[in-house]
Amino acid sequence: MVVCPECAGTMKYDGRQQRYVCQRCGLALKYNEIEEMRAKHRDEIDKERGQDWKEDQRKKEYLKWWLSKKE
Repeated sequence: MVVCPECAGTMKYDGRQQRYVCQRCGLALKYNEIEEMRAKHRDEIDKERGQDWKEDQRKKEYLKWWLSKKE
């Protein structure tokens, strides 16, 4: 399921336009355009949160891995 990067609505593929169209706001994008918008938005959020947030996330992921069952 593809989620709209603008309004978080559900996007369905329209074969005639060869694009994903949002059912809520009507935004029509190709899949690579959707991925580019998501990456840009993710980068903006990371800048707002700062470097400390990234380090905290890495520590949490490592701890989760360490405490998981190792096979």
